[in-house]
Amino acid sequence: MTVREFLDVHQVTCTPCHPDAADPVTVAIPQLPGWEPAPSEAAPGAYTVLVSPAHISDYWCPNAVLLHGELSTAVDAEQLLNCAFTDSRRLPEWREHESNRVPYQGHPSAFVRGVYTAEQWTVSTTTRYVVITRGSRQFLTQLTVTTLLDQADDLEVDVTVINVGLTITVS
Repeated sequence: MTVREFLDVHQVTCTPCHPDAADPVTVAIPQLPGWEPAPSEAAPGAYTVLVSPAHISDYWCPNAVLLHGELSTAVDAEQLLNCAFTDSRRLPEWREHESNRVPYQGHPSAFVRGVYTAEQWTVSTTTRYVVITRGSRQFLTQLTVTTLLDQADDLEVDVTVINVGLTITVS
């Protein structure tokens, strides 16, 4: 199952959080030079979207999409994260380079890196899922950073900094 299928089977909704809300769990990614916020309508429901306009190529813009939402009821984080890799593995012509279940900042997490084909583009992507529990409330965070494959070397440092710069704050 994918993450969405897992949530659907367990009748759990994920309500997007907003960066300006006073939630007990907030997340952030670094805005590196050359990366800028995308308009909110570019990805409705996203917590943060950054793009690198200087690297637009073949009508593709490198991007970092941070989703963060509150689950309607708590789930078994390990079972949910077991589904995380399926999301990527179902992508067209998926070639996986790395995957792990190492906790992130003390929270259950799943990370996957690979390459797939989207329409005429071959892209390199990283995705991290994190489940954060605060009391009886549970949050699901997903960070996906995507570049064209032929830009992966040029943007490798940026992609790494954005990934390791994901900050989770629990109040």
